[in-house]
Amino acid sequence: MSNQQNLDDFNLEKEYKPEPLIPVGNYTGNVISVALEPERHCITWKVALTENEGTMSDGETPIDGAHVYYRNWLPVPGDENEMSSNGRATKRQTKINMLNRFAESMKVKMNTKKDLLEAINNGDWLGLDVVVGVQVGEYLGNARNEINSMSRAI
Repeated sequence: MSNQQNLDDFNLEKEYKPEPLIPVGNYTGNVISVALEPERHCITWKVALTENEGTMSDGETPIDGAHVYYRNWLPVPGDENEMSSNGRATKRQTKINMLNRFAESMKVKMNTKKDLLEAINNGDWLGLDVVVGVQVGEYLGNARNEINSMSRAI
């Protein structure tokens, strides 16, 4: 059998559907993974949306079950010498302040690098109930969902 016979037939014009988007708003969910990404200098939180009503932009796909991501940007050497985009503080101070606000809203301990690594390695933050603010952004010309805020559900 040739390789051509192993391919499924398709028609891009008839079958293409843009990925549905979650409408802008606040949603509840659970933290299902937290990973340190040293090459990107960030912590990535993966949240599964649960206990929400409604569907995505296609009117069919349920919001519940969708995964959305939040990133904490970590200070790196040299950030103390560079100003943030608004020119009010160094990049290091801005990242530290953002981490502090996030830790307070999530009610988690993120005081030091050791605290972060220990919590990630132990899975301490997995299963936390959260409220996420979802927005629609654009990356490389494609619309996508982004979390712009995240806090611990009470």
